[in-house]
Amino acid sequence: MSHGPTYTPSKGACIYCGAAGPELSDEHIVPLSLGGVHVIRKASCTACANITKKFEQQVARELWGDARVAFDLPSRRRKKRSNSICMPDPVHGPVSIAAAEYPAGFVFYKMDPAGILRGVPENIDTSSLWKLIVIDDEKRREAFIARGRTPTLKFRHVPEDFGRLLVKIGYGHVLAQLDPMDFVELCVPYILGTKTNVSYIVGGVEPEPSPLPGLGYSLNIYSVVARPNHLLLPNHLLLIAEVRLFPSTHAPTYHVVVGEVHGHERIDLVLRKLNP
Repeated sequence: MSHGPTYTPSKGACIYCGAAGPELSDEHIVPLSLGGVHVIRKASCTACANITKKFEQQVARELWGDARVAFDLPSRRRKKRSNSICMPDPVHGPVSIAAAEYPAGFVFYKMDPAGILRGVPENIDTSSLWKLIVIDDEKRREAFIARGRTPTLKFRHVPEDFGRLLVKIGYGHVLAQLDPMDFVELCVPYILGTKTNVSYIVGGVEPEPSPLPGLGYSLNIYSVVARPNHLLLPNHLLLIAEVRLFPSTHAPTYHVVVGEVHGHERIDLVLRKLNP
């Protein structure tokens, strides 16, 4: 994905439910609260926007709330943002810390590959096996400890919301390059919450990637998986988006199985769009 703000023209209807109308709003592929600057114009109806807003807020406020304040990430409520963070202290009780000094950690989930890629049935939820990892500012942490303090974190465990956020980002990134009729989407039910086992289409990438300085996020369609027919030609492709948030750190990389493409002519069209 290109650096800097990019605007993709409207698809003419809500990218989630297909509704059309003047109330369609712009959709940030990566939420504004996480620094997203890539936008699909007139892409979400009010009902769907309310659904995606809820799980985006759960991640931004409950999982990463203190970290976003500490690193002054974008917010629609910036004027109301506090300059301090209430840090839990198991000995002395809550302590107020200047936001600029707090070595806040971003809590991520370390995942196995998506179930669909491992042949796991769709009804088997493996998200209980996801492990929590913390990515923080090492220099801030060392300075914090040098002042005789012990850094602690407070956050809310929201694995399903985190998975849905990744799915929404991956889907939006694919639509920045393709049109909805180019492929059969697999991910919208997970975004809208009618399906809940996000571990079926979301997973992690190994090994741990190296930091990419200067990037706020990294999005790619990194592979198109072929299932050959008897003619040994690809007639069924899985579209997989790669999502990495805060890649300037050791944050993990995730993949999202967004959809599938059927038939040689449709596959050729998609490949030409993805690799002009």
